[in-house]
Amino acid sequence: MVSHFTRFPVTDATTPPTAALVAVIPAYQEAATIAAVVTRLRDAMPGLAVLVVDDGSTDGTAAIAAAAGAEVLGGGANQGKGAALRLGMRAALARGARFVATLDGDGQHRPEDLPRLVALAAPDVIVIGSRRRAVGQPAARRRANRVADFWISWAARHPVSDSQSGFRLYPAAALADLARYEGRARRFSFESEILIDAARQGITTVAADIPALYGATLRRPSHFRPVADIARIVIMVAGKLLARGMDPVGLWRSLAAAPPRKQEKPDAPTS
Repeated sequence: MVSHFTRFPVTDATTPPTAALVAVIPAYQEAATIAAVVTRLRDAMPGLAVLVVDDGSTDGTAAIAAAAGAEVLGGGANQGKGAALRLGMRAALARGARFVATLDGDGQHRPEDLPRLVALAAPDVIVIGSRRRAVGQPAARRRANRVADFWISWAARHPVSDSQSGFRLYPAAALADLARYEGRARRFSFESEILIDAARQGITTVAADIPALYGATLRRPSHFRPVADIARIVIMVAGKLLARGMDPVGLWRSLAAAPPRKQEKPDAPTS
């Protein structure tokens, strides 16, 4: 088992082999950015299969993604990020993927950072591209993420860094029961709930540091709603904790194992 927050040097961007890895990009109205994301991802890891799940876009996202070299799925009504991710994950598993990478289509994640996550890959580990040590994250977004991290770490019984980052590397074992989320977890709560459920199966979450890209880097406002979406996540986590009598052991473990907090630098100006 890889210890929490262990960092390993990036050695070879093809480990695991790209044949065993599939990238899934949920996309809604990403015409301005999706081509660059797909192209840069394929350049960063040649031979990587890239699946773009078009979640009901009306701006040509699907055609642009296909022209950039991605395989495009979806295209029906807008179902939410969670549903789009599950569609892509199922398709990745169907083609034999042992690991599934996910990243957003809005340019918030640098595709060139995927090898950082790949370097930590293991069959019993979910790797999150964490912005916790980066500067530039809007204050309201950072506070909301801290709230989510606290609750999710408690329910997972180990510290989870940047639980709201969509830049991840999942082992196939963490995706074995996607059907349990159907009919709910359509938006961002799916990415939180799967971390908790995976932890209860013995699949740990570790972090790979990545930069925070905001401000002029992004071409549209985020679909994430800090108040509403964090409230949904907290309600979901509270239900899981209540089922375990609020799990005081989980709280103790998540706090006892947490690394000391560094003083955060002020946010860089955003435009």
